[in-house]
Amino acid sequence: MLSYVVACITLFNSGKSELMIRARGRSIPKAVDTVEMLKHSFFKGLFVKSVEIGSEDIRSYNGQEISISIIEIIIVKETNMETET
Repeated sequence: MLSYVVACITLFNSGKSELMIRARGRSIPKAVDTVEMLKHSFFKGLFVKSVEIGSEDIRSYNGQEISISIIEIIIVKETNMETET
């Protein structure tokens, strides 16, 4: 999970002010933990702009159609805030 946090920090530090974190299935808790770690440990002024949930139909390796849960979290960093390392 720390690699996702580092990737988000890199994008924010390169000038991005808004990121979308998207996860499917068993990776959903990792996405939520990433956002929470960014909010509480690395950035002041970071907030969740929106959260959307849903499902996608995909074809499994054996050809069977299955539905998988998805989450999209959009986070925004105020541009005048600094990293709090």
